[in-house]
Amino acid sequence: MFFLTNFRALSSITVLVSIALLAAAYYFELVVGLEPCPMCMMQRIIVFVLGWVALIAAIHNPEKPLGRKAYASTAGLVGLAGVAIAIRHSWIQAFPPEDIPDCGAPLEYMLDILPFQEILTYMLTGSASCTEVSWNFLGLTMPNWMIVIFLGYMVYGLLLWKTAKQTNV
Repeated sequence: MFFLTNFRALSSITVLVSIALLAAAYYFELVVGLEPCPMCMMQRIIVFVLGWVALIAAIHNPEKPLGRKAYASTAGLVGLAGVAIAIRHSWIQAFPPEDIPDCGAPLEYMLDILPFQEILTYMLTGSASCTEVSWNFLGLTMPNWMIVIFLGYMVYGLLLWKTAKQTNV
């Protein structure tokens, strides 16, 4: 259980998990052919951010509790944002596509013509493409699995917080 109490090891494992999740996302997109919806893209961005937080934490490896708590808090809050988006995505999937607003323009086009705030609102609100359930495993859809994964990131934040109380780790 060394890796659960060692700040650098815990952060390094989290970096590897983030890389594996992003690789799986690109596998589903590029090999399997599943197009990511706007909310899927937001969840990818959050995994990417959490991976960077963990990488910086592993490299920095602060000795002082305040530094460790800063990384722990950041990971926990970003993980919480991921849980919120994944829950919203799961909730949207419970509705038929005709009850959700139309997909609108492709994201690439919107990036060219709309302000960032409007694009962010669109991505967080979801669209008809977000209702499609094109994959599941053990009865859970991708957004359902992302809830579990983001809760895991929040546990990572709590474990980092716990290491802040230890010295010379």
